[in-house]
Amino acid sequence: MIRKIELANIINQPRFLFPSSPKGGIADFQAQLKAKMEEFIPLEMMVLQYLSRAVESLLSDNKPEENDLLSSPPTFYPLPIPSPVPEMKSSHHQKIAAPEKKEASNNLQEKQEFEPLIREAGQRHGVDPALIKAVMQIESDGNPLAVSRAGAQGLMQLMPATAAELGVKNPLDPLQNIMAGTLYLRRLLDRYHGDIRLTLAAYNWGMGNLEKQPEAMPRETKDYIAKVQNQYRSYLKA
Repeated sequence: MIRKIELANIINQPRFLFPSSPKGGIADFQAQLKAKMEEFIPLEMMVLQYLSRAVESLLSDNKPEENDLLSSPPTFYPLPIPSPVPEMKSSHHQKIAAPEKKEASNNLQEKQEFEPLIREAGQRHGVDPALIKAVMQIESDGNPLAVSRAGAQGLMQLMPATAAELGVKNPLDPLQNIMAGTLYLRRLLDRYHGDIRLTLAAYNWGMGNLEKQPEAMPRETKDYIAKVQNQYRSYLKA
């Protein structure tokens, strides 16, 4: 994390810097400098504001109905980042299986089999279950065995490196996948101070790409952000 520049030495030694200050000038200088320091925006926040404006500008190319953001998105309370996801056992674990082909819809709002895991993950990591569900729906359409051309796996489409970093042993296991994917969302929300657009952009495109070249965001990521937001909105209404 980037911190403010330390100016304590300057404040504490004004006579060295201003030997000819008039009477009362030193105290005035200290008071004014401290006041100005309180107005400074930390460099970290400046970078986040730049990224947010860049993404907003890019998303403005989308259709209005696709880019309409939630006017008051839910607050995400920063929580201590847990350790990598351990191998977990749950009373729900044995009940989860790949969806049968005869099932008419993969919409997670209609399918309730993952609801206990989603609620458990949301509570454990402090993430709105509706957001978890929205990401899961767009990522895999609710298919725990989904594997993308790029190698992303499972319900929340974890890349192998990300899954390994989070301690996932079996990315196709719904419990491990949902828990790890939610933890990753939590970390991104903390990194981007709760900005959902930046979080989704990083989840889809990668933190490095987003932070190094936001202006090069591909159409796929722009569409992804809009789709997840729309799905998120629909789950909140439901």
